[in-house]
Amino acid sequence: MLIRTDEFPPMERLDRYRDAVKGLPVPVGIDVTAGAEDFWAVWGATELGDVSLAYVACRAPYRFQRTPKLIRQSDPEAYRLVLNLRGHAGVAHQGRHARLAPGDLALFDTSSPFDGWRGSGATVSEWIMVTFPRYLLPMPARVVEPLLGCQLSGKGGPGALVGTIMHRLAEDIDGYRPDGRRRLSNTMLDLLTVLLDHHLQSGPSTTAAAHHRALMIQIRSFVRNRLGDPTLSPEMIATAHHISTRQLHRLFRTHGVTAAAWIRACRLERCRHDLLDPAQRLRSIREVAARWGFTDAAQFSRAFTAAYGIGPRDYRRYHHDLRSGQDHTSP
Repeated sequence: MLIRTDEFPPMERLDRYRDAVKGLPVPVGIDVTAGAEDFWAVWGATELGDVSLAYVACRAPYRFQRTPKLIRQSDPEAYRLVLNLRGHAGVAHQGRHARLAPGDLALFDTSSPFDGWRGSGATVSEWIMVTFPRYLLPMPARVVEPLLGCQLSGKGGPGALVGTIMHRLAEDIDGYRPDGRRRLSNTMLDLLTVLLDHHLQSGPSTTAAAHHRALMIQIRSFVRNRLGDPTLSPEMIATAHHISTRQLHRLFRTHGVTAAAWIRACRLERCRHDLLDPAQRLRSIREVAARWGFTDAAQFSRAFTAAYGIGPRDYRRYHHDLRSGQDHTSP
């Protein structure tokens, strides 16, 4: 997906950009504070396995806001990690305020309001955003919450590593094959967990929690690499990690989900991604389902409909029509 305001007459650019941004999966409101007649912006986004990667650049200072109304309009129940590349920004989220310099990062929950500002004068601001479903982060929401809306330094340690990878991925995304992109998204999530754990650790009392998170990283990586195996089960996972099935269920329970439900959600997300991929248009629904471990086509169809509110065949057709510009009725 690509949004470029320079494709429109100068007087239309701001309104066009506002409309486009409000139509995204995580819609936000935009208000230019000065120099609207010189407004320029570009927004490029692509899917990287389980995460969405976006590069954004803008000239002219502006404010952004995600309100309760916009959350009701669309909420993918996701986390969004922002890397500030160029220029300065300020953000407010979960009652916290942070100023972001180049290289700094910040984490947001798309289910909660946030607002802030970017840029100054006629300088160009640049940033990269990685957005992914909350269930993919191997840390309970209550553990992550204290870091939402905070400045996470990218000038050294794990912050610099995460920032560098985000930057390189945004620059070189066309150089990776689909399977490589998926593995890189897994690596990105694991590194983000290391970054958050780095900021959460405050003493010996965090040792047990750190061990828990390290084990969950291993388990989730193990699962993501075996989603196509129909025999994948909680028992297999527990055995591979030398813990009991009861311990495994207890680990997942702290995240508010069962191991089986998480496996199913990951498989459905892989199937959804394949159904959106024009390169896989000729692959049947049954083949897509089987590729990610669903051996019963009818069961897959019911699970997909329950998760996304529309059947897999209609989902594929609807998004194909969107890409081809055909008339359609939103499901």
